Amino acid sequence: MTDRRDPGRRSSVRSASATLAAVASEAVPFPRTTDATPIETFLPDWRRRLVRNLARRNDSRWDPLTMVHTE
Repeated sequence: MTDRRDPGRRSSVRSASATLAAVASEAVPFPRTTDATPIETFLPDWRRRLVRNLARRNDSRWDPLTMVHTE
């Protein structure tokens, strides 16, 4: 589900009536290591992100605290 105001941005709230296909087509919510991107490190502002994640209502949409990369 995308934000109507900004189509490039993923909505922070999923519709309660979202179909399985709609949920499956969403981007991966957290970075995952793969063969192409095997290294995972914390983002520079991870503390701020954690505070923001813990301060808002739990809707299963946390900002990632890490990123994956090759080097």
